[in-house]
Amino acid sequence: MANSTASSDQRTVWAFWLACVLAAVAALAPFVLGGGSDRLGGAAVPFAVAAVALGACALLYKQGRPIATGLYFLASLAIVYGILSMVAVPLRLAVLGTCPPAPAPCGAGLERPLTGAENAALGFAVGIGVVAILTGFFGLVTLYRRLAPPPGFTPPARRIAPVSEKAPAAAPAATPPPSPAPQPEPEPEPAADAPQLELAAPVEALELPEVGTADSAEVAPPAPQPKPRRKRVPKVAPDTPTSPTDTDAPA
Repeated sequence: MANSTASSDQRTVWAFWLACVLAAVAALAPFVLGGGSDRLGGAAVPFAVAAVALGACALLYKQGRPIATGLYFLASLAIVYGILSMVAVPLRLAVLGTCPPAPAPCGAGLERPLTGAENAALGFAVGIGVVAILTGFFGLVTLYRRLAPPPGFTPPARRIAPVSEKAPAAAPAATPPPSPAPQPEPEPEPAADAPQLELAAPVEALELPEVGTADSAEVAPPAPQPKPRRKRVPKVAPDTPTSPTDTDAPA
C-alpha cells in the first residue's frame, strides 16, 4: 500500500512539473522561432502565468484537491488565452489585408504577411500548449485517484444466530388418538303383534311430449293413495274355569 502511494505521488509531481516546463517552452517559442518578430510575443505572458500555476500545483498538491484543481483551472485558461491570441494574428491579416512582400512599400494600417518562421513558431506554440493542458490533467486525475478512500473490505454479517442464543425448540404437541368411528345403532325389530302396513301402489310414469311439439295433452291427476289397512288379529278364547272337584281331590 505504501509503495503504491509513493508511486502515485511521483506520477502526480512529475506530471505537474512537465506541464510547467511545456508551458514555459510555449511562452519562449515565438521569440526563439519567430525570426525576431514581435507580433506573436503577446502570447508569452499567458503562457508564463500558466507555467507558474502548474509549478504551484506541483508544490501545493498535498494541501488538498480544491487548491490543485483551482490552480490547474487557472493554468488551462491562461494557455487557451495565449493560443487564441496567437491564432488571432493570421485571422486579422486575412480580414484587413496585407502589404506586398518587401521591398515594396506598405500602406498605412496594413501589415506584412506572416513569414515561414512565424508560421512555424505559431504551430509549435499551439501544439505545446495543448500538450501542457493534457499533461496537467493527467496529474490532476492521478491526484484524485490517490486521495480517494480505498474501498474497505466489509466482512459478511452473520445472519444465523449462534446455537447458544437460539431458543429451545418446543416439543411437538402430542396428537390425540383418533376417535373411533360411531357404529350404527341396530334398528329395532317390529313386535310380533304389531300390524303390518301395506305399501302404496307405485305411481305410473308420465310420458313426456316430443321435442318441438305443443303439449296438447292434459296431465292426468295423480291416483289417490289407498289408506293403509290393519291386519286383523284373531281373538284368543278365554281360559275355561277349573272345576271344584279337581282342586279338592286328595294328592
